[in-house]
Amino acid sequence: MKVTYNWLKEYLELKASPQELAQKLTMAGLNVESLAPAGGDWVYDIEVTSNRPDCLSVAGIVHEVAAVTGARLKKIAEQGPRWKPAEKKAAQATAAAPAFSLSIEDAKGCGLYCGNLITGVRVGPSPAWLRERLAALGLRSVNNVVDITNFVLYQLGQPLHAFDFDKLAGGAIVVRRARSDEEITLIDGTQRKLTPAVLLICDARRPVAAAGIMGGADTEVKEGTQNVLLESAYFDPVVVRRGTRFLGVASDSSYRFERNVDVSTVMAARDVATRMIIDICGGRLVAAKTAGHKKPGQAKKITLPLAEACAILSLSISEAQAAGIFKRLGFAVRRRKKGELEVTVPALRRDVAIKEDLVEELARVRGYDAIPLTSAAIRPFDFEPPVLDGLEAAAQEHLVRCGLKETVTYSLVGPDDYAKSSLEIPGDALRLDNFLSQDYQVLRTTLIPSLLGVAALNISRGNTDLEVFETARVCLSRGEERRACVMLVGNKRASWSRRSRGYTFFDLKGIVEGLTSSLGIKERSWKPVERGCFAVGEACALAAAGKELAVLGRIDDRVKRAWGIKTKEPVFAAELCLDAFLKVRGGRRTLRALETLPSVRRDISCVAGPQAPFARIRRLVLEQGGGVAQDVALADIYEGKEIPRGRLGLTLSVTYAQAGRTLTDEEVNRVHQGVLDRLVAELGVQLR
Repeated sequence: MKVTYNWLKEYLELKASPQELAQKLTMAGLNVESLAPAGGDWVYDIEVTSNRPDCLSVAGIVHEVAAVTGARLKKIAEQGPRWKPAEKKAAQATAAAPAFSLSIEDAKGCGLYCGNLITGVRVGPSPAWLRERLAALGLRSVNNVVDITNFVLYQLGQPLHAFDFDKLAGGAIVVRRARSDEEITLIDGTQRKLTPAVLLICDARRPVAAAGIMGGADTEVKEGTQNVLLESAYFDPVVVRRGTRFLGVASDSSYRFERNVDVSTVMAARDVATRMIIDICGGRLVAAKTAGHKKPGQAKKITLPLAEACAILSLSISEAQAAGIFKRLGFAVRRRKKGELEVTVPALRRDVAIKEDLVEELARVRGYDAIPLTSAAIRPFDFEPPVLDGLEAAAQEHLVRCGLKETVTYSLVGPDDYAKSSLEIPGDALRLDNFLSQDYQVLRTTLIPSLLGVAALNISRGNTDLEVFETARVCLSRGEERRACVMLVGNKRASWSRRSRGYTFFDLKGIVEGLTSSLGIKERSWKPVERGCFAVGEACALAAAGKELAVLGRIDDRVKRAWGIKTKEPVFAAELCLDAFLKVRGGRRTLRALETLPSVRRDISCVAGPQAPFARIRRLVLEQGGGVAQDVALADIYEGKEIPRGRLGLTLSVTYAQAGRTLTDEEVNRVHQGVLDRLVAELGVQLR
């Protein structure tokens, strides 16, 4: 937006120099991009943000200048002809009024259209003052009528257009959308093909202007024009923007319409321009017609507690100072009670809607440099991440230490993934209504199908030895749960200290038990389970405190075939519920000193049946040991001809120790014999 210093001084008692004013406006948010001298005057080129269309006029900038400088407002542009209503009626009655009609076919695109018909106009050069003012703004003088419309555009921010009325077929103005086969030649001499996206001003036969963008060459006001139809209208911003983009033409008018001009200036600008045409060009107003029902926006009333504003800004602003700032900005102010103002914001200030916006107005007018510098209030606080996050991180760390590689898969799976895994999709599983692919339509409720897909992909590419895990959320009816899934395929990799061998179920069980121990869960139990994806009789579940923590087993061969896992080696998988781990884990873990005294190890060779699983044997040994038995390990398992069917030969290694002293053989023998007696009596174990 360009404006001259002298133009501002016509409406303000301005004492600040042009340079001082440029600095003040910039600091208040109206960035002055350039300030240049122009024939005894100064021209400001001001950058106006999209939320301040009110500043695309001298009238709007005048209020800003008044606020930042404190200058008293002298006057704003005349708001209409200086004649009385009776004189206006008499002038229209005595003039010979040509037939003139006005209609709007697209009410959405054009909410209000005003047309003033002025006859007997003498088109010629503009007065020197008008030519000089337009030249300072970078505008070329065309003739007195066109120059007046450009002048009022900059003065009030309302675009206008003047037609040569005698060139309008049928004396008609019709506002409608373009037809697909229509064309128009614009004032700039270019010819454009039209589509219904463009809103037009037409006469009875053809288009005469692109609404809100540019007039047509056929009806432009030239020397010899005697009757002028002056247009002032409100056009929809979106419609004008689309038309501008389609035509590839932009103008000062379209720039303002796209930013939504204020409806209240439509008639005011029409009257100001009419008065100027009559005063400068002669002629009479013989007809004034209006179509459309667009109403001006409602003024907003906002209550502002001044103490709150001062607290936000760390400034001391009195009621009189605040009221003065708002009034110079064009707001109406009323005192509701002590320390509280009711500010009425005009509709054209669409950027001010709540009390915080009023606080911002006070800040920018007073100057941001007036706000005192203060140290940032840094309040220390203790941040503890959710316990479940720490549990998940601990699980990931343990699995990595076990030699597993982490993988990340999609949280969306398809029904086919469940079918290939011999699993059913829960009835309450969450599904996408508008999925892009059949393979990604269900929020997974288990991680096993995802890792089976990883195994199938790796094995198909020759990577037959695989040990991977994933930690992620699954979606259940009760909400999200964090799970961990482990999968072992093929052979355990060789190292300098061991040879390669095939993975077994006990490798997987050891990983799960190690994770359980590392997370502080001591009392746990195992039980056989049946799951669709696991081979029958080769799956079990880990439980503690009545909650199922994990399920693990060998993947069934039919599931392997369904996934295309072409390997003879077994596939083992385990899925752990980390949320359940959190509920049953013990308290804080404590450290104890390393034993410095020797311990005693005794082996037990026995035959145990189904009624004596290792977990039960271990619990009984530790209980009977009374604190002396420190640990029980399963050293060996034997099945052969000497062992009855359905029973196992076990070799147990029991460690005896006591803090602070070394146990004697007699003490160890006594405790060890008690352990043997209970194993035989309570569990039916046969000693070998």
